[in-house]
Amino acid sequence: MKPQIFFENLKQNPRPVVVDFWAPWCGPCKMVKPILEKLAQEYAGRVDLWQINADENQELLQQLKIYGIPTLIVYRNGQETLRQVGAKPAAALQKMFETLATGGELSLVGLSNGERFLRIGLGLAVFGLGWMIGSNRLLFGLSGLLMFSAIYDRCPIWKALTSQFKKMTGGASV
Repeated sequence: MKPQIFFENLKQNPRPVVVDFWAPWCGPCKMVKPILEKLAQEYAGRVDLWQINADENQELLQQLKIYGIPTLIVYRNGQETLRQVGAKPAAALQKMFETLATGGELSLVGLSNGERFLRIGLGLAVFGLGWMIGSNRLLFGLSGLLMFSAIYDRCPIWKALTSQFKKMTGGASV
């Protein structure tokens, strides 16, 4: 789909649109696809689902700055209101569709406690590996990034910096 056609269709669509960027070789995409299709049927006439094959629409992905799949982008009145990268649980997707159908305010779905503990555990394991092989700074940095990825959405400094950046750039939710 040409980007011009995509944006024109968005402008003409009166309902909220959830755009799923996927690829046939993507495991997480295959897991989420039946959930999204079921929700699209359940909320037919209130929320639209567009599924776009990333492999066949590289120009659109570049224009939208999509760097990972699956990526869900929510549009209201032709404007991006939410972007989520990665597979989300069925309950989170259900909540998103329900919020869109009722006109509520969307927010990013945070990490589950299991995902947080996994990231912290991996960070500690990488730190331990770095320590064992002689204070490897690269592994220490990687461990710090892994552990920060477990808590960034709860960090007030991170929230302040990102909201200020969005104001300066006029960016949508990322």
